[in-house]
Amino acid sequence: MASIQCRTSRGKKYWSIVESRRINGKPRTVILEYLGTALTLLDRLQGNESFSLKSYSHSDTSALLNVAKELGVIDTINKHIPARKNGTKPLRDDLTVGASFLLAAIGRACQPTSKMGWYDWCKTTSLEYATNRSFKKLDSQHFWDQMNTLPIESISLIEEELVKKLITTYQIELDCLFFDTTNFFTFIDSANTHCDLPQRGKNKQKRYDLRQIGMALLVSRKEQFPLFHKTYRGNKNDITVFQETFNALSERLRKISDELSDVTIIFDKGNNSKDNFNMLDRQGCYYVAGLVSSYFKPLIEEANKNFQTMEIDGEKQPVYRIKKEIWGTERTCVITVSTLLKEGQIRGIHQHLEKKYKLLQEFKQQLENTKKRKSFSEKEITEKLKDIIRGQFIDEFLKFDIIKLSNDEPSFTYYIDIEAYRNLQENVLGRKIVVTNRHDWTEEEILLAYRGQAKVEYAFRTMKNPHHLAIRPQYHWTDQKIEAHFLICIIGYLLAIAVYTKAKTAGYSRNIHHLMEELNQIRLGCVTKKKSNKIKFQLETAPHHFKKILEALDISDNTIKQKINFSDYR
Repeated sequence: MASIQCRTSRGKKYWSIVESRRINGKPRTVILEYLGTALTLLDRLQGNESFSLKSYSHSDTSALLNVAKELGVIDTINKHIPARKNGTKPLRDDLTVGASFLLAAIGRACQPTSKMGWYDWCKTTSLEYATNRSFKKLDSQHFWDQMNTLPIESISLIEEELVKKLITTYQIELDCLFFDTTNFFTFIDSANTHCDLPQRGKNKQKRYDLRQIGMALLVSRKEQFPLFHKTYRGNKNDITVFQETFNALSERLRKISDELSDVTIIFDKGNNSKDNFNMLDRQGCYYVAGLVSSYFKPLIEEANKNFQTMEIDGEKQPVYRIKKEIWGTERTCVITVSTLLKEGQIRGIHQHLEKKYKLLQEFKQQLENTKKRKSFSEKEITEKLKDIIRGQFIDEFLKFDIIKLSNDEPSFTYYIDIEAYRNLQENVLGRKIVVTNRHDWTEEEILLAYRGQAKVEYAFRTMKNPHHLAIRPQYHWTDQKIEAHFLICIIGYLLAIAVYTKAKTAGYSRNIHHLMEELNQIRLGCVTKKKSNKIKFQLETAPHHFKKILEALDISDNTIKQKINFSDYR
């Protein structure tokens, strides 16, 4: 039974609620609650006790730290940091290189910011309290110096070790893996000659005015765990990147998979070519890929005559399957019609038509302007019109005729060939050709595998989301720093996906960005009593439906403090 007990210290009486318990067979008095002096207790009972309250984002950083400990991120990175001449490895502000990389990666996952702005974000979190450290000195120079110690050739080795641990810990299935490429624009000066990776190219975010850096990525079928990444020059096309990357990619697969023959790589039509397919055949690798339908018109025409309605993932659609010699080797081809693709292509055609009409009208007015200074020959007009009309699908039905004006000067009229446009809609648009050497797979297995390509595209969209997990902003302008920055971002993405996987196992159903936001909102409260200056930390009460998620992520009042090695190289 509990009772109130008084003790005297330095002439003052202090009260506590105590209880008698047997410990190791002997009775002992155990303090249940410290009450303070009688005056302090009176203030508390009358509601006059003054205190200050602060709160810090906690659950997101705590969940990421837990996964980082589980995968041994710091030790894995530190293992590949070369020693200095005196035999020691670099330590800055009492942090190893691996610790600095991990802290930067957690920042990228929670709130992407510059290295200069990292500590401004850190102050809003519980990281310092949870790790019992001060990170006040972690400015941009700190991160740059730590990043500078990482050899470029160590990046793939670090990623390989992390991926192996990831596969073992999370039982990742390697049956179907998805490969694709993207690019990220930068603000690196065009006159900067100290780097080779940033180049001008076809930017997928339409920033053609800026230099860009490319990234190839391989992800797993479930949850899109990153299993391989490679940065490359921004002016390389997808076909070239696939050729240059595939040897390193297949080597990674051999090291993380028991049998390469159990793995099927799925990639988009932008990566395929005759040489690439022959390379896959020589390696004995299974694949599912797309073909550009405009390059195989006879195959599309044959499919149009032989479509059969099949149920694919609960939806009925026309499908045609055939074994065909493609680029010197017999491959299984599955042709289908996608309603969504067709609708998107029609919308794109109408948008392009508006632009073409505008250009044609401007050129026509230029020709028929009586005050014009330059006259055009019919040949020049024809070449100009072909150049204006040129474009996917447009030149198949947008036609023109050369005419003579009353002053005998040449001009033109333009029109839509209705029959050609109708043929385009009925026999060309929406067609997809999927090719594979998985000859034993059903049509549904082949098509569903190819549809999974959206998984890697989702990973890229996630990395371009400015609120979480983003590659940008990146303010590094040397190739080594750029590659180190991309590794940090990949580690942050990997940790966040692992957290998301645990949450989904516990019943979480929203996307990863919602999870990061909801974790951020379950904060760590800090109550400071002004008179006694006593500080108490406590996790905010979570919504009832979220308690199971926090339990799966090992987030509670008992796990606020993190035991993690930040200062020692093992």
